[in-house]
Amino acid sequence: MAISKERLQTLEKLNQTKYDILILGGGATGAGTALDAALRGYKVALLEKQDISSGTSSRSTKLIHGGVRYLAQLHFKLIYEALSERKRLLKNAPHLVKPLAFVMPTYKWYEKPYFSLGLTLYDLLAGSRTVPGHERISKSQALNDFPALKTKGLKGGIKYYDAQFNDSRLNIATVRGAKEAGADIVTRMEVIQFIKKEGQIVGVEALDLITKKKVSIYAKVVANTTGVWIDQIRKLDDPSAQDVLSPSQGIHLVFSKEKIPCKTAMIIPKTEDGRVVFVIPWEGKVILGTTDTPKNGIDSEPLPLQSEVDFLLKTGNDYLDTKLDKRDILSVFSGLRPLISLAGNKNTKAISREEAILVSASGLVTMSGGKWSTYRKMGEDLTNRLIEEGNLETKNECMTYNFAFPGTLGYTKDLPRKLISLYGFSEPTAVRLADTFGGEVELILGKKPKEIKKGTGFFAEEVSHFVKNEFAISVLDVLARRWRVLFLDLALAKVLAEPVAKVLQTELKWTEAQKLSSLKELNGLISSLEKTIR
Repeated sequence: MAISKERLQTLEKLNQTKYDILILGGGATGAGTALDAALRGYKVALLEKQDISSGTSSRSTKLIHGGVRYLAQLHFKLIYEALSERKRLLKNAPHLVKPLAFVMPTYKWYEKPYFSLGLTLYDLLAGSRTVPGHERISKSQALNDFPALKTKGLKGGIKYYDAQFNDSRLNIATVRGAKEAGADIVTRMEVIQFIKKEGQIVGVEALDLITKKKVSIYAKVVANTTGVWIDQIRKLDDPSAQDVLSPSQGIHLVFSKEKIPCKTAMIIPKTEDGRVVFVIPWEGKVILGTTDTPKNGIDSEPLPLQSEVDFLLKTGNDYLDTKLDKRDILSVFSGLRPLISLAGNKNTKAISREEAILVSASGLVTMSGGKWSTYRKMGEDLTNRLIEEGNLETKNECMTYNFAFPGTLGYTKDLPRKLISLYGFSEPTAVRLADTFGGEVELILGKKPKEIKKGTGFFAEEVSHFVKNEFAISVLDVLARRWRVLFLDLALAKVLAEPVAKVLQTELKWTEAQKLSSLKELNGLISSLEKTIR
């Protein structure tokens, strides 16, 4: 693979610069911290071993929410904080984060007043309205909003609002923002050891997984935001460090809207394992999830367990009039929650989703826990702690409260209509492009975009943009995280794979062998996923 001039320049800069802050991990927490610290004026570098958002951060339930289920656990501080962050994201990234209505069906006479009481508190914690408050609805209203609901015994329901988002797109937009603010970002960089002076960390030695060359990077303070890999990094610093991670797997099944017709989302308030399950329209499909399965091992590409697939199908069938089976599943995705349990609690459903910061004797600052909804606040908190631990000069205050993400400028709700008029796109294609790129769509597509595969509504210019501006260097990067096709429709991913590879081959100057290797990586994962749902 030919190495881009920009990557070579960045690698050279990594070797020559003494950074204020070095961040390990390019998921939500690392990205949020890099953006915050760079905007404040610090010299920041971020290293990611794989792709931006390649881990847990791209595999969420796609919700920016306070967490209705946390009401029963009395986690009011977490709910209030998350709802405050929901307001900011709805304003700062309107193309990526949007209000979403939920129906909570009721089948017993006492459920409607009981749930309404809890949601009144939820509305109060949300404060000034950016989304409507909850309301009690009749059986006919519930069925109008969510036609797939099981009608037998249905009394009505509660309708309330939260927000949904495109997780990996927000992750990438955050990293882009950090880069534009001056941070140096490099993917495919594996940390192999810490550099220490008098017992204190002063940098890392990293292996460039593309060139296979080692790079020494120095910084005043190093942050470990590697998600489910935090313990491995902590042990690289201190082999005697005790594990603090209690990873939990959550999976989601994907169906067509024809199979599960719905205008809103639905929350199943309590399942047989004591957690909630969501049925959510997303990117033209419907996702059903999630599970909470304690895990011992960590996989870079976690696969769903058969028991998890069966559990979600049964749960869906308990609440839907349509009957779901494995043949209806279009795709499936799994993620590992990086939950910290300092008390050794292995009951992952009971572990708080609040953040935790640990500092080692040698100065490694680790953050884990938390949730996507509060990632901006986590970035702020971690930056504050890094300034303290690194004895950094005080510069600007936090500037992420009103940060406009790439694509926000020029975005309006009427953008899809404009794209239909300008390019002749179908409505689904126009909506996808507007929601993916916001106000940057026309800049990315140009005047005459070339459809990558006739009839699919995906364009070669998008792939070129992903390479030049969004750190994509593989077919999997494009189909899983820049587009969300792998997570939505495995059959379509197979159709688009070769056309995407051809564009990447041109952009990255691949040999034929390199193109085939990238396709093999994608097809191997598709094959593994298909085996779990067939």
